[in-house]
Amino acid sequence: MFTHTRYTPVYLALGLALSSGSQCVFAQSANTLTLTDAISRLSAQYEVVILTTVTNSDAIKVPQVSAALPVEKALATMLSDTQLEAVKDGKGSYVIQAKPSAQTNIESRETLSKTPSTEPSITLGQIEEIVITAQKTSQNLQQVAAAISAVNGENLEKMNVNSVFDLSGKLPGLVMTSVQGYRPTVSIRGIGNEIPDNAGTKQAVAFHVDGVFMANDYALLADMSDVSRVEMTRGPDGTLYGNSSTGGAINLVSHKPVHDELFGSVSAAAGSYSQQEVKGMINVPVNNELAFRITASHRQRDGYTENKAIENYDLDDVDNQTIKAQISWQPSDDIDLLFQHQVFSSDTHGPALKGGFDTISDDPRVVYHDTPEFYRLNTQLSSFHLNWAFPESALSMILSKQRYHMRRKFDFDRSSLTANDPAPLPLVGELDLLGEAPIPQFVGNLSQLDHSYTAEINLTSAPNAEGLKWVVGAFFLDTEIFSNTSNFFDADRDGDPVNETIAGPNVFANNADIDFINSDYRNFNSYALFGQFTYPLTAQLAATAGLRFTKNKFEDERCSLNCVPTRSPITSTPANETDNVTGKVALEYTWNDDVMSYVSIATGVKPAGSNSSADTRFFPEVFDQEEVTAYEVGNKAELFNKRTRLNLAAFYYDYKDYLFESSGIGRFASGASNLPEAEIYGIEVESDTWLTESLSLTLSLSAMESEITKGRDAIDRAEAENQSVGLIISGASSEEINAAREATAIDLTGNELPKIPDIMANVGLTYYLTDSMGGEWEFSGQYTYRGEFYARAFNSPQRDSVPSYSMTNLNVTYHTPQKNWKIDLNVNNVFDEDAVITRFTDTYGLGFTSDQYLAPQTVTLRAKYFF
Repeated sequence: MFTHTRYTPVYLALGLALSSGSQCVFAQSANTLTLTDAISRLSAQYEVVILTTVTNSDAIKVPQVSAALPVEKALATMLSDTQLEAVKDGKGSYVIQAKPSAQTNIESRETLSKTPSTEPSITLGQIEEIVITAQKTSQNLQQVAAAISAVNGENLEKMNVNSVFDLSGKLPGLVMTSVQGYRPTVSIRGIGNEIPDNAGTKQAVAFHVDGVFMANDYALLADMSDVSRVEMTRGPDGTLYGNSSTGGAINLVSHKPVHDELFGSVSAAAGSYSQQEVKGMINVPVNNELAFRITASHRQRDGYTENKAIENYDLDDVDNQTIKAQISWQPSDDIDLLFQHQVFSSDTHGPALKGGFDTISDDPRVVYHDTPEFYRLNTQLSSFHLNWAFPESALSMILSKQRYHMRRKFDFDRSSLTANDPAPLPLVGELDLLGEAPIPQFVGNLSQLDHSYTAEINLTSAPNAEGLKWVVGAFFLDTEIFSNTSNFFDADRDGDPVNETIAGPNVFANNADIDFINSDYRNFNSYALFGQFTYPLTAQLAATAGLRFTKNKFEDERCSLNCVPTRSPITSTPANETDNVTGKVALEYTWNDDVMSYVSIATGVKPAGSNSSADTRFFPEVFDQEEVTAYEVGNKAELFNKRTRLNLAAFYYDYKDYLFESSGIGRFASGASNLPEAEIYGIEVESDTWLTESLSLTLSLSAMESEITKGRDAIDRAEAENQSVGLIISGASSEEINAAREATAIDLTGNELPKIPDIMANVGLTYYLTDSMGGEWEFSGQYTYRGEFYARAFNSPQRDSVPSYSMTNLNVTYHTPQKNWKIDLNVNNVFDEDAVITRFTDTYGLGFTSDQYLAPQTVTLRAKYFF
């Protein structure tokens, strides 16, 4: 998915280097540059937006200019021998254009002064350069030897994307799922988190907000606020990102404060299911050195799913609030300080999980859950950013404090059935299936509180430096997690509501309805040093090499099964410490100005962790870290006089110790274990093409396969429950029950890895039209297809096969002639498909399987005013 902008070929947004890159000052030189390269340099140097309407800017040579000059003087000096001029618009941006007549010049300036700087239009018929910071410095997307996608903020609005979670299926290899609807998991090219029930496990895709590593994947659910673009790097990056990036990295880049103009925007939206949305942004310059930017939003709607067991208690509802404040201080041309603070809160009834033995209705949007459920999430992010430019390099430092607080309660049996109701399945012969026994009420409670601190420092070469380019840095992470789980069920099967009382000293003796109680504390520390270097071996061939040394350490306190509110007794104190060296080597060959090919080898690691219990046959108390070696070849090209961008990639992953979740022999024992060896391979295509001067086509496509080449025995909780339910009901001995459960173990060798669709595709068409009054229209349609995949490594046809789906979205956008109003009409899921986004089988509880669905057909009308 690619972005468009009004001017071509280059724009570099204000604050690009603040996210994790650099602002660099360049010394005067007698050398000349292309106008394209000169604009990139000056944009980074002066931290302003510089645009051009010149279509042949790569053919125009201009001299390098001194960093000591004011920006206007630098531009004038650079353009002195051309027929071009730099015009400043009303928002502090500069536009390089052909010198017009005096009257035309006045009209041009008046028009520019009315154009919102944060909502650029496009130059029809030609793709523009995309500048990214995914490699911790400003780079042209087409010149980076890696598979990277970028989507700008305007396109995110047109796609009705509210959070990163909504991007599932819209970018190559990206699959978003969730555990019981409450904890998001992101998977790129089949690498994600398959044990998210364990609060101490780390994600496999590193998620960043303005360069800040987000320590908990709950951050994926936060509403986006004032977003400039989202970048997604596919494949492990053991050098620049290290831990938790075996699958890749996602970087969300915000708009930053502007120092020379007061402006803002207000938007409101209404739509299906009583949707209401209000957003506001204001940018206030105090003086040339100090500016702040504040955004706020409120989004709410009724639930998509009707819960008929409780009146007025729909599920899949939304009630979100976001506030983000930024303060930018630039005491000199070389130093930039930025402070950010963001608060997000969500208080809802929770997600709908359709499944278990909710047999009253087969409508996927109707459930009968007799437990009043809720899902509450509060996140806070405070960060400090320092960027200090030197003549040939730049220093950046990012410090952050993060807090996550999640509380949820849900109907574990996903039904209104009690033990007094008839069994949902008829008894045939002997009792050997869970549904052939009456289903007792089952309630699950979970709370989790995380405090995390990160610190990162980078020193980078100038973005457009000749010869050797480099980045070196250090990273630190400290995370503390407190989690409490309390599950209750109708133990005596009398049909009465469960007793949720917890009282010591022996909680089971005081309440027979307790199923599982634990209270855990986890502390995880990570330290890393890294460096990556790119050197031109010839005029066309360049080599990249990087290494990262990482020390990981965790110390946990487990308080399981008989735990009382005072967190005693501590039942285990697992700990582990590892040292790792990961890295990347790559070769890139530039055939000409428009075509580049690359080959790379990269390694990645996902940290080890601990289980709350141990079963030496099926899972240990401390599980091993994951390791992956990725081989990739790719080609990036701009074709047909920059009317088409076509990027291709093929990859092969050699996976060691893949983490997954298995039940144990005991009924309440489940935990993480490692699959010794697996492989993943696939191909990806991304393109952006102007079919005519007013019609553009975007395409992303991925095809993937996987295999567990060396597996191990594992127990599917659902299958074990089926085989032992009759024995449990009849009062059989624990030895008989455990023997029946152990007999269900299967060897996973030869199975497919989970969350790897065979085919994923996203196709978009956009038509641009200017009416007789000067208003600009955009008519766009998007088709998404996600192929079927398995939800777990067990590959059960009944419980793991997630069906494919197709989704069509439509959008109409109108910009008024003065560009101070924008109106969007969005229709999501035009044909109202009942698409399953994820299928989940309980590892704890009764082993029920349930589905979570994408949103039904929704219509949203949004109006945005710029001032």
